[in-house]
Order: sequence, then C-alpha cells, then structure tokens
Amino acid sequence: MASNLQLRGSRPAFAASRRNAVVVNARLATRRIAPPSAAKVKEAEQAVLSALASVKGRGASGMDVVNQELLNVAVEVLERDGGVPGPTTLPQLDGRWKLLYTSRPGSASPIQRTFVGVEAFKVFQEVELTGDLPRVNNVVDFGWWLGYLKEVELTGDLPRVNNVVDFGWWLGYLKVEAEASIETRPLPGFTPRRGAGLPLFGKSFAYPPVRANSRIDFQFDKAAFYIKLLPWTIPYPVPFRILGDERKGWIDITYMDEDATLRIARGNKGTLFILAKDLPVADLKGQLLAAIEAQDEPKILSAVALMEASNPTQRPAKSRLVSGTWRLLWSQQAEDASPLQKWGSSQSKNYQVIDAKAGTLENVVDLGVTKVRAQATCKAVSDTRTDVAINGAGLYTGPLKVPLGVQGTGYVDWLYLDEGLRITRGSKGSLFVHVKDDQAKL
Repeated sequence: MASNLQLRGSRPAFAASRRNAVVVNARLATRRIAPPSAAKVKEAEQAVLSALASVKGRGASGMDVVNQELLNVAVEVLERDGGVPGPTTLPQLDGRWKLLYTSRPGSASPIQRTFVGVEAFKVFQEVELTGDLPRVNNVVDFGWWLGYLKEVELTGDLPRVNNVVDFGWWLGYLKVEAEASIETRPLPGFTPRRGAGLPLFGKSFAYPPVRANSRIDFQFDKAAFYIKLLPWTIPYPVPFRILGDERKGWIDITYMDEDATLRIARGNKGTLFILAKDLPVADLKGQLLAAIEAQDEPKILSAVALMEASNPTQRPAKSRLVSGTWRLLWSQQAEDASPLQKWGSSQSKNYQVIDAKAGTLENVVDLGVTKVRAQATCKAVSDTRTDVAINGAGLYTGPLKVPLGVQGTGYVDWLYLDEGLRITRGSKGSLFVHVKDDQAKL
C-alpha cells in the first residue's frame, strides 16, 4: 500500500502534509490542483484506515514515523479529491460518527484534551442537519409607515451537531450539544465566530471554507453528564450562554466518501478529525460479504477496517468464541507468505480447527479424496494475539499419510470476532476472513 501511494518518493507531498492545519486549509481553498484518480483515492482510503489500525487513544499516544507519514500523505490525497460535493447538503451526512483519530494541537479545547485521548472511552459525533426548517406563523402589521411584528415558531428539529463521550454501558456518557448553521440552512440570528478567542479555550483560526457547502458553523448551547446510576443529569460546568464567541466554532468537511462511511474534517482550533459512520455491525458484515462475493478488494478492505473499529469482542484472542471449525472465505496473501499457505488459501475448502482450551490448531485443505493437514499448537499471548507453532503436516488419503516437511512459528492478530465470523492478520501480513462452519466433515 505504501509503495502504491509513493510515500518514499513523495517528499514534497509529505512535507506539505506536515504543515499546520491553517496552511493546509488555505492551500486547499486557494490552489487548483488536479484531483487524484479514483484508484489513488481508494488506495488513500485504505492507507488511512491501515495507518489507524493500531493507533491508541485516537492518536493520543502518537504514531510511529512510518504510519504517521502514511497517514499524512493519504489524508492529503483524500482532501485534494474532496470526495462527494456539497456534503452538508446530503442526508447521508446525518447520523452518528465514531471518532477514529484526532490530532492534538496546542490550540485544542479543554474537552478534547481531557476526554478524547482516553482509550477506554468511545467518542462520537452526532450530525443532525435534515430537520424541519423554521416556519413563520403570525405577522402583526402596524402599517406601511411603521413596520410589523413577525412571530416565528420553530417546528421540528433545527440543525445540530453533538459530541458524545461514552464512558461505557455500565457508567454513562457526556453529551455536549450545539446548534448548527450551514449555507443552505442558516441558523436564525446566528453570526459565525470571529477572532482567535481566549487562550484558555484554545486559539481559533479564521479562513474561508475549503469548498461550497462543506462547513458546519455551530454554537454550543448545553451539555450534561448522563450517569446510569443516577435519576438525574449532571450539568457540564461551562456556562455556554454567557461565553459569546467562545462557545462558537466550525468544522470543514474536507473529504467524505460516496458511501458516507469515512469522513475527514478540520476544525477552527486547527484539529484534524477522522471519523467512520457508526453503522450496525450487521450492516458492516453485509457490506463485507457482498464485497467478497463481488471480489471487490477495495470495498473488502474498507469493510474489514470498519469492522475492526467495531469489534464486539473486547478480548478476542482469549474469548471462548475462538474455538471451533472455521472455513476460509477470503484472504489477501502477503508476498512472503509460504508457498503452502498461498496454495491452500486458493482452495475452495480450506478450514482451521481450533481448540483454545487444549491449545491446538489444525489447518485442513479438503481436496475430496485427499486432505492436507497441518498441526500446530497455539496460545493467546495478549488480548488480541495468538502465537502459533506448526509442528507437522502431511497428505492424508484414507489411512495413508505422506509427511510434509513443514514447521515454523508465527502469530495471528484478531481484528474482529463474533459468533459466526472472524477477521485475522498473520505475522507476515496476510489477511483472512473466516466463517464458523462447525458442521464441516473433516
């Protein structure tokens, strides 16, 4: 992936991507750069998701140099493309988005500095831009020479953008709510933020939107802690109503894909945000299976990355769900994968039988009369990794066995696991999608 994006030979792109958010947005708004090809855009989407696969605390703990470079260049490619035009006018933008990554400039807000980097918390952004518009109900006319009184009743929901920090199902969440204003639906009486603001709340920048219908202006109006064990809410200790411009800000959507599953945004405090639509796991699984059936590798990889971010099993390598018979549905083999693994993964009946309690694992390729079997021991060495040691393999035809000189060690990283599907990555980088098939006769 890195070579496809030309990371090693693209020093100018990398240098540009390291500039601060002010320069990046100014460049996007003023330069006319030829958009990247559709293939490059798909590669960049995958590069972003790949770079974020192992990041902790949504970027709070930093990234290694390789992944940071990969992320910077890929983000620049996507922002140059822009994705779907006019994202703030599209109903697909509405919904709940999971925060995958955020940069942390010194100008970041206190809320961001306090909660966003905590790995145990989940952070979401709720976008609601398609509610009913305000409606004028009554007009009192004092005469053409004097004027009139207009009474406005707000019907339905005005546009809003809310930030949610989820502390866990057993504890509760913090919701910070804001009224939103966009080009096609301006908030009545709203004026956008002006000036840099007070240092306590983080420095704000002022420059025009990168494109038409890409900016969401907002003003915070309420916030509270919702604690599961309490019958009431605890107000967040910030008096938004009296803060004036300090409660206002904006978000520029610099990229959103056609399926509205991946979004990149930059805020008025100079922060980069990368978010994924918080879709039900069933929907993500459906997308993955459909992409596998169509053999659409870019969509397969996108679905895999999104499912990894929504893994329902907290400690997959140590879960009871590991054990069973798993049938290989799809794989992407690393260049240095063993010849036997590459050959086996191309067969239609490829299985892995795991007994986690006994610490055994067997790979089986069913060729009909003949089966290829490789025996191994396995042991969970972390919440997400299982070490594997292959200690023998052979061709089995009835009672006959032809030994194969296959031995070796490696590991499997568990990216996603539920009752019927698993996604893993091997120690050489190969990616596997298996489905549970305990009815298989092996």
